[in-house]
Amino acid sequence: MKLTLNSTENFLDFLKETPTTYHVLSCLEDALKEAGGTETTLTGIKDAERGRLYYIPFADGCIAAFYAGKGFAENRKDVLRIAAAHVDYPVLKIKTTSLRTGANALRLCVESYGGLIRHTWVDRPLKLCGRVFYRTRYGREFIDIRDLGPRFVIPDVAIHMNPGVNDGARYSVQNQLLPVFGLDSENGTGKFALLLAEKINSCKGFAGDDCVTPDDILSIDLSAVIAEDPTVCGADGEFISAQGLDDRGMVHAIFAGFLTYVAESGFASSGDVRVAFAFNHEECGSQSYGGAKTAFAEETVKELCKRFTDRHPLDVCADSMLISADMGHATHPSYPELSDPTSPVVLGGGIVLKTSWNQSYSTTPEAMAFFADLCTRNGIAFQRFTNNSDVRGGGTIGPILSAALGIKTVDVGNPLLSMHASREFETVADQHTAGNLFRAFYE
Repeated sequence: MKLTLNSTENFLDFLKETPTTYHVLSCLEDALKEAGGTETTLTGIKDAERGRLYYIPFADGCIAAFYAGKGFAENRKDVLRIAAAHVDYPVLKIKTTSLRTGANALRLCVESYGGLIRHTWVDRPLKLCGRVFYRTRYGREFIDIRDLGPRFVIPDVAIHMNPGVNDGARYSVQNQLLPVFGLDSENGTGKFALLLAEKINSCKGFAGDDCVTPDDILSIDLSAVIAEDPTVCGADGEFISAQGLDDRGMVHAIFAGFLTYVAESGFASSGDVRVAFAFNHEECGSQSYGGAKTAFAEETVKELCKRFTDRHPLDVCADSMLISADMGHATHPSYPELSDPTSPVVLGGGIVLKTSWNQSYSTTPEAMAFFADLCTRNGIAFQRFTNNSDVRGGGTIGPILSAALGIKTVDVGNPLLSMHASREFETVADQHTAGNLFRAFYE
């Protein structure tokens, strides 16, 4: 699908089409292809041309897109303009195709991925999506599943049996946060694997001896996500409620801004190299094959510097800028005491510039000045955020990339309420502002 700036409908479509990390990355690839991008590899960067769009998928978990301008200016060194976000968000991951039995109910076995707010998952319709690997007569294959079909629910316990539920209920993921799959019956524990096999055969058109059986399923990467579509809400349609705004909101803003710049750029554009990164596994620490701690980012930057500049990569990065984009915390109207009273962040007030002297955010004073100047010159609304000094904030990919690349960095993100709940809450205006920020940054 095409990614469009300042279109709420386009953003909602993006959210609908990307329930898992696989689907986010597939959507980005499709958008880059539609924009005329050419798939390449780290080795292939040496043959890349100025004025052409390229992208590199890596490790089933991250992607880089880049575009080197054709312009030239005397007494100016070409630099990198990099923006990065993450594609994952907190969900319930399916652990096994086996089902748990009890009280005549079959339940899916799950684990918590990322720091989700558990109580927001009960009594909500859930759907299963992700990827399943299986064996055929011709070798190993996989299928992407956007929606397995049936809906599942995690039923809560009645207040009559748990009178203290409104005093702060606690939910065990191992024992209580399990979606009910169906009623128990003969061979009940094998029903889930059978459903997966039937889905594969139906989608792939397998019949007869080619049919996949439950025993042919080799591995799964399936998530239980909220089945309800993202929606616009509020008296004037000013809000967006959806699962996984953190951080698909920033992914859309970066790549929509990047592709808009590429479509509108010409020979007069500077010779700087524009780069857009998306990484997996931020919500569990980024220490993975496709996370921000992989060597992919550093090696991509090295090859780009070798191809498009005549300077050492660290010298180039010292003159360059990275914007790390991950949703930020708005001051909650019901819990204002949890925020720093000197730096309130309001919904609809523009993108948030995050700072922390303890480096949980990587924003430096020089980078902060760059960002403030960029926003001021382009009429982009922004706000400044610092954590309540008694509360340590969450982490993000900014410090990881800043350290790996030796590059000045700002950590930013849209103001958000209900972060890590089953549905999160931001404004339409802030989402549009973020896209326009990245369009201006790449320009």
